Amino acid sequence: MAPVYKIAVIQLHPKPLDIEGNHASAVKYLRDAAAQGCDLAVLPEYHLTSWVPDSPEFIPLCAQYQKYIDSYCSLAAELKINIVPGTIVEKHADALLNIAYFISSTGDILSTYQKKNLWHPERPHLTSSLHTPHTAISTPLGKVGLLICWDLAFPEAFRALIAQGAKIIVIPTFWTLADCSVDGRKRNPLAEELFLESMVVARTFENTCAV
Repeated sequence: MAPVYKIAVIQLHPKPLDIEGNHASAVKYLRDAAAQGCDLAVLPEYHLTSWVPDSPEFIPLCAQYQKYIDSYCSLAAELKINIVPGTIVEKHADALLNIAYFISSTGDILSTYQKKNLWHPERPHLTSSLHTPHTAISTPLGKVGLLICWDLAFPEAFRALIAQGAKIIVIPTFWTLADCSVDGRKRNPLAEELFLESMVVARTFENTCAV
């Protein structure tokens, strides 16, 4: 029989630029997940800062990324739980990178993934991983793939990961009903919800994997 894993999909609404408060909330949820016996806990995209790239405070906060990565590694080892800490926007030289991590239950970083397919408001600010190949990783839960948010719309990314043996694909996401245009919301106020649910189901059945 195939193994069964308990995964916490943590939903929280980050307060813009409140990196310490958001981190404290994330830690609480992670502790709750571990107490409930979860094997893996996943936080949302942009969970530390929200997405406010035009604020003068945003880039200085993104420069503090290592502190929070170290915190999640220590927490994973303490709680003995695998963690995907959503995404963390990192400042590297003149570039901003939106990165997801897979941290094992021993506190080791097994892999990182830099967002490839950027949503149009992100393109003036973030650097894409462009032609870097998608890579499945070996984890305590078996082969896992990492994608981020809008990557969900591209089946090729999933096929590349499945071809390498991925059975679980983790996709931290910051997706709101307001992502649709004003005209689109007038036609269907729940258009984004419909799109997101349809894509998750489609990718799951196309690839016979957990998404």
